[in-house]
Amino acid sequence: MEIKTYLNEYGIIGVVSNYKNSLQPFNTIQDLNIKNLESALKMVGLDNTIIAKKYSDITINELWKIELATKLNNEIIIVGNLSTSLNNKDINYMKKLFRKLSQEYHKKIVIIDDDINIFFEIVKKILVVKNHKVIYETEDFFDKQLYRHCKMPKIVEFINYINRDKKILQNNVEIYELIKDIYRSV
Repeated sequence: MEIKTYLNEYGIIGVVSNYKNSLQPFNTIQDLNIKNLESALKMVGLDNTIIAKKYSDITINELWKIELATKLNNEIIIVGNLSTSLNNKDINYMKKLFRKLSQEYHKKIVIIDDDINIFFEIVKKILVVKNHKVIYETEDFFDKQLYRHCKMPKIVEFINYINRDKKILQNNVEIYELIKDIYRSV
């Protein structure tokens, strides 16, 4: 199945693969072709002081956000490497932004990353892509086949370990729900 088909069905999908930044070097942020520059920067969590900065003076975090700002007007937004470019606070903010873009503005979003933790609480479908082909797909974070293609998150590993003999904990990727579940089972 083509990735567009998944996007039409789910809105936001996670792709386990490698991502290469598509933003070309520039002199200043003003040189980029961004519609409503100030509001786009505000939406991605940057202030107006960055407008005069040069490409060489921008951090990886800021560069990632600028790349997203250039894509906000696209119907399909493809982003990647959240786990290596953003801190936890920014990742949580971006997840909220992606939900809003998907629900209110009907944008289709592809999140590409090797870290499955990034997909928690945001994607409903995970695809594994190699050589531009979908080789595996799942909707379950506890699907053992998925972890043949990527590293298993610690929370999934922990729950699988506890449930190895009999099911004690629910399959849940939210830490607070896991804590509640542990409390209930003790």
